[in-house]
Amino acid sequence: MELRPVENVERKYFAVKEAVPEAAARAHDLPVRLEWLYEYIVPSAGVPLTDSLVLVLRDAENHIVARVAARL
Repeated sequence: MELRPVENVERKYFAVKEAVPEAAARAHDLPVRLEWLYEYIVPSAGVPLTDSLVLVLRDAENHIVARVAARL
């Protein structure tokens, strides 16, 4: 497997909100869950359709906070 970093990625939208459970009556028994909403513009010129996209999100201290993979 070969990993190729992508340049010129543009963050279009990013937000974190609390995910409210469907069983609101029992919500006080459940831990807080967060929903991450994000949208990026990733250049795709010259990228084969068989490649996968792996996003590694880091915080201000450069710690990995999430890793997400998707097939193109």
